[in-house]
Amino acid sequence: MFGQLGYLIAESFRGWKQQRTVILPSLITIFLCSLLLASSLVALCGVVRLLETEKALYSVEAFLPGEIPADSVEAIKKDLLRTKHVGSVEYVSADSALADFRRHFNGEMLDLVEGNPIPPFFRIRLDDESLNPVDLIDVRNAIGRTGNFEEVQAPVEWVEKISAWKFRMVFWPACLSILLLVTLSLIICNSVRLSLLSRKLLVENMKYAGGSYAFIEFPFLLEGFMQGLLGSGGAALLLVVLMNSVEEALPMVGTYMAGAGSLLVLVVLMVSALSAYFSFRTVRSFLLATRNEQVG
Repeated sequence: MFGQLGYLIAESFRGWKQQRTVILPSLITIFLCSLLLASSLVALCGVVRLLETEKALYSVEAFLPGEIPADSVEAIKKDLLRTKHVGSVEYVSADSALADFRRHFNGEMLDLVEGNPIPPFFRIRLDDESLNPVDLIDVRNAIGRTGNFEEVQAPVEWVEKISAWKFRMVFWPACLSILLLVTLSLIICNSVRLSLLSRKLLVENMKYAGGSYAFIEFPFLLEGFMQGLLGSGGAALLLVVLMNSVEEALPMVGTYMAGAGSLLVLVVLMVSALSAYFSFRTVRSFLLATRNEQVG
């Protein structure tokens, strides 16, 4: 058994050496397609994470002129909750706002200013049924008309851009990923078919000598798996290097790349499995066609 397994593995590597003019272009093409596939899936993952944070953008910040008594805070909060489309209201004191600013930004600029330049404010979030730019603008304008606040802000421009591009940001990476999977399948099938035709006499001799389908198919299956593994593995390593470089230059991008490593492993496994499957399918179809010709 182990002797046969050794022979089959050796035959697979022998096929790589003998058919390098066919396998090398196929390997390069698999590498490029895998790189594009992995890139599109990483981009799609980033878009999904961006859309998950979209809900937080549907909020209005209403800044007060200064600190107010606790009973006034509760009174204003109740008035805000009665505003149409408002889901929740949170009061952020000046000290809390300053501490939050120091956690997310460089606090050196604040050292040039005496005291705390950040005023207290209310953070108003929209309810789940009103997460759209129109309702966000309505809430911002309604709160601004109350006259209780020095300034009312809302990320309307960002919300409008994301809302306008949401479908395209998901649709095109998904379509590209499907197209690349189909392309990879065709490339692998063509590569195995060319390798099979060049070794047609060997396959027929193995069959006439009593070799089982599994015995004949194994070298081609292993060959296809190795093509997929090397091509997609090289693409994944290159993409990891590129992502690390981008993350070093733009640290905030790392938030949207979380989980990309697992996604790349999935791409490598998927491409390798596809390569093995289509190699098996191509050789099995050839063997069945040969048997039917003999029966006919």
